[in-house]
Amino acid sequence: MGKKVVLTGGTSGIGKAIAHKIIDELGAELEKFIINYGHNDEAAQQLLSEIPDQFKSKVVLLKADLSSYAGAEALLEGVNRELSSINWFISNTGIGTYEKFENYSYELWDKIIRTNVSVPAFLIQGVKEKMAEDGRIVLMGSLAGEIPYSSSLVYGVSKAAVNFMSSALMKEFEDKRVSVNTIAPGFIETPWQEGRSQESYQRINNKIALHRFGFPEEVAAACYHILNNPYINGSVIKVDGGYGYF
Repeated sequence: MGKKVVLTGGTSGIGKAIAHKIIDELGAELEKFIINYGHNDEAAQQLLSEIPDQFKSKVVLLKADLSSYAGAEALLEGVNRELSSINWFISNTGIGTYEKFENYSYELWDKIIRTNVSVPAFLIQGVKEKMAEDGRIVLMGSLAGEIPYSSSLVYGVSKAAVNFMSSALMKEFEDKRVSVNTIAPGFIETPWQEGRSQESYQRINNKIALHRFGFPEEVAAACYHILNNPYINGSVIKVDGGYGYF
């Protein structure tokens, strides 16, 4: 039997790189691949156009806005419709803000915590019974969950919760030997960085031992390694180029 995979937030940035990595590496071993996205139909179709023709039939693009519980329910309905079991579940959807703390609203705080923490938790609850033995769950945390960034308090708070979640969820999946891990990327070249000034790039690069931002493909490579290593469990894997170097 081939691998049955679910990926949320899979049509841009790190998620898109993970989608390509899984398809490129698994190939014919991939039975079905549900790729969720929230809004951008054009990006979803672009991803589909980039997938080799022989694998297109294995991919199901499932639109659901995971900033809401209704969207989470819609995704779970689609997963239940398409899959009898899941080997790999990758929770990648996340949002942030550059809004200053003094300008936060209740609604902004709640939306970010809901999207980054609560919805992933309830999605994992929703797929628990479908997870196959020796399966894998990977969450997308952030270095911001360990090291405070001046630009986003609420994002860091949400990612600290995600970083904690993998160790907390291990016990829930012990009977099936499903591993649960979190990837904590540092500064990665994604659309999130658009508009960043050269001064900001230089200031951050000076704190990274490799003196550059990472690439989505490097995070995807780490994700794929975790998915294929059964003895990594309850861990937070940093992919940050050595941030904190002085």
